[in-house]
Amino acid sequence: MSKIQNVYDDNSFFKEYKSMRESKINANELIEIPIMKGMLPEIKGKKVLDLGCGDGCMSRYFAEKGASQVLALDISENMIAEAEKQTTYSNVKYDIMAMEDLNKIQDKFDIVFSSLAFHYIEDFGKLMNDISNLLNKGGILIFSQEHPLVTASVPSKDIPKYIEKNGKRIFSLSDYNILGERKFDWNVDGVVKYHRNFSTVINSIISAGMNVKEVKESYASEEAVKLVPKYIYQKDRPYFMFVKAEKI
Repeated sequence: MSKIQNVYDDNSFFKEYKSMRESKINANELIEIPIMKGMLPEIKGKKVLDLGCGDGCMSRYFAEKGASQVLALDISENMIAEAEKQTTYSNVKYDIMAMEDLNKIQDKFDIVFSSLAFHYIEDFGKLMNDISNLLNKGGILIFSQEHPLVTASVPSKDIPKYIEKNGKRIFSLSDYNILGERKFDWNVDGVVKYHRNFSTVINSIISAGMNVKEVKESYASEEAVKLVPKYIYQKDRPYFMFVKAEKI
């Protein structure tokens, strides 16, 4: 049975995360969200399922773009409370639910969207099957996750994440084909994420009855690099990967 993690209801973690997002100077706002918005299909009139909705920023965006209905799910009570506080759209509904329980939903959707949440899910194959079952024929799945090159190496105090040489960062990619749990210190100690290589991600989508339409890897614009100079090192290792797939 898959383990369910809910780090966003750790008050210490949530406080740090909320402060980061509110600053607007972070990788989500400057890198990830702009790329995701550029990959989205037409929203107007569509039923959208937002998985791991967080504070609801994208759920509100879908409503602004004319979605007929938005169901936004997150496992975190803190996040759902924050989302409901910021949302005035009557066609956006928030609910507390783990992605491991998606098979309980009876509705169908035109678009399933998820921003930087899938790397917290242990059973990726089940997740893809559940999502496929929730999509109408021709429906679109679009998601971002941490790049497999980021989650590859098992964190170790004895091995540096990278070394700098001649203006470049040379990263460790050991353990790339050893799939499974990784623990990272991010706001709090021991945040669990799951590493999957590219073939596992893509083949799981295909096995679930979806065609992969587009894959992107993150990069930083010149404007983003001016604000946060370290973002230039994504030329050496991207932070995120993005996938768009269609239900057959």
